[in-house]
Amino acid sequence: MAKMLHQYTSNSLIIKTTKHIKTGVTRITSKEARGVKPKLSYTYKRVLEGYKEWLGIIGYAKSTVNSLPQQLQPFFFHLKKEQVESLQEVPKSIIRSYYESLKKRRSQQTDTFLKNSTLNGHIRNLRLFNDYLEETGQGSLLIDIRYEATEQPEREILTLFEIDQLYAACSEQIPGLRERAILSLYYGCGIRSAEGINLNVNDVLLDKQLIHIRKAKNRKARYVPFVEIQKRDFELYLQHYRSLVVDKEENRQVGEQALLVNNQGKRISSSILTKTLRTLIERTENQELQEKKIGLHTLRHSIATHLLHSGMDIESISQFLGHSGIKSTQTYLHLMHQKNEL
Repeated sequence: MAKMLHQYTSNSLIIKTTKHIKTGVTRITSKEARGVKPKLSYTYKRVLEGYKEWLGIIGYAKSTVNSLPQQLQPFFFHLKKEQVESLQEVPKSIIRSYYESLKKRRSQQTDTFLKNSTLNGHIRNLRLFNDYLEETGQGSLLIDIRYEATEQPEREILTLFEIDQLYAACSEQIPGLRERAILSLYYGCGIRSAEGINLNVNDVLLDKQLIHIRKAKNRKARYVPFVEIQKRDFELYLQHYRSLVVDKEENRQVGEQALLVNNQGKRISSSILTKTLRTLIERTENQELQEKKIGLHTLRHSIATHLLHSGMDIESISQFLGHSGIKSTQTYLHLMHQKNEL
C-alpha cells in the first residue's frame, strides 16, 4: 500500500491527506475530533493555580478548592477560542457567549441539558473568580448574567425534642465531651461545616462568649454569640478532652491550633464529624429521626428556624448565620411552618 501524507496545521486544524490504493479517501479532522485535549496557556494555568490557593486561604472546603478551578477550564478554552489573551476587563459579550454555550451543553451523566441549579453554580464560580482577580489586581470580568430560576429543595428541620435527644445521646465518658462540643458549635452556633473545621482554639473567646469565624463563606468574617450552657460544653471539651488527646506523647502535635481534633490530636475532618452525628442519631433509637436525611447543615437550618420561631428578627438571624444578603435568610420563613411542633 502506497501512502502520501501531507500535514498542515492552522487554526487548531490538522489536515491529513492520505491516498489509499483501494479507497482514495481524503480526511480532514480537528484535534478535538481525534481525541487530542486542548491545553491551557502557561499564564492561564498560573491564574487557576492562584485561584485555587486563594480559595483555600479564605476557607473553602478542600473538595470545593479542587472543583471550582477545574470547572473554570472550559471558560479559559473559550477565551482562547475568542483570542482573548488578557483578563483585564473581559467583555460582557465574551462572557455571555460562554454562558450560552453552557446552556447548550449536555450532562455527561444524564445526557440532558444542564439544570438551572448547575448553571447558577457556574455563575457563582465566575463571580467568585472575578472577586479573586480584582482582589489580586489581575483583571476583572464584566458579568451581567442573571441567575436562573430554581425550585427551593425541601430541607429537613429537627424539632426541639429531637435536638434534646441528640444531646442526651452524647456519651457520659470523655469522648462525649467532644460530641457535645460538636452539637453546640453546629446547632448552638449555627456554623457551616468548613467553618467549624477551620476554627482554632484562640477563636473561641470564652470570657466574651463569642466565636470568631475568620474563614467564612463569601469572606464574611463574623462573631457568633453562644450562651452559658454552650460555654460550659466548650470549657469541658478543652480541659478534659482536647488537652488530653493533644498532649499524649504519641499524638503530640507541635503547634497544633485546631479547636476540634481527632483521636490523633490533628484537625478533625468532615467525615469524622458526619460519622459522629450519625452515631448520635443511632443512639437516640428514634426511628423517625433515623430515617431522615440529616447532615451538619441540618443543624444549621434547625437553629435558624427555631430562632425565627422564637421571635428573633430576620436581620439578626441573617447576621448570625453569616449570609451575604437577607434573601438567603428569608428561606426560613416558610421552613418555620414545616413542623407543627418545634
